Amino acid sequence: MANPPSLTGNDSAVLSQLFDPEAAPTSAILVDPSLPDEPRFENRQLLAEIKEQEKAVISRVEAALKETERLWEHIIALNEAYDELTELVDANPLCASIRNNRAQLLRLKHGDDLIIAPVDSGNSYSILSLGSTALADLDSAISLLAPSTPQAAVSPGQCRTLAQAHTQRGALFHAASKTLAKKTFAPPVRAPVRALASWTALDFEQAASRDFFMGGRYGNEVAQALAVHTNPTAKLCGQMVQEAMKREYGVAPRMPSP
Repeated sequence: MANPPSLTGNDSAVLSQLFDPEAAPTSAILVDPSLPDEPRFENRQLLAEIKEQEKAVISRVEAALKETERLWEHIIALNEAYDELTELVDANPLCASIRNNRAQLLRLKHGDDLIIAPVDSGNSYSILSLGSTALADLDSAISLLAPSTPQAAVSPGQCRTLAQAHTQRGALFHAASKTLAKKTFAPPVRAPVRALASWTALDFEQAASRDFFMGGRYGNEVAQALAVHTNPTAKLCGQMVQEAMKREYGVAPRMPSP
């Protein structure tokens, strides 16, 4: 029997991306420290004051969550922080980081199952109202901070908030995908955005993968690792190549150790 052909360096790189999600490259982001963290916010002095208020709110809630294990005290701290951030959002709707942090508070308190619910669920409207706020905040944060082109430079703060916002939205979509995939969960469903009510588990999984990719591109390592794990196309491609290699050589390909 003829010896199997050896893999070229390029072949190995391609296969590594298929079988090792963390090996997939991401295009570099150009970070410019001279750029503003909130490009839509023109009053820099006011922005600095808002950031201090935001930081104080986050510091208080983090301290409260660390200092006590009593659930009711956690809920009080999260509610107070949410109300304070809501006041800041209402007064400063163009400040993206506040919106991102408010969405994070909602996820901390209520989890990620916020954007779909069975029509016959008794509390679907209250849950979806929270999901609507979280999605709107994350959509706005991303829209406010997204550079004009993928190659345009961003500030360090802008990069951090974009990474967090994309990763958080990806987490919401990923949770919806897993919920819809459960055999015990059947349509019809309600969603905070009407179009989402018609999405399938695959639609949510693809949306999650796109957001995780962007979160990873802006520097979130967890999102980067999740991007391919949640990408149904990449998973299917990997399975197809693996089966083809099994048929050709009798065993699945093994990537060389780094």
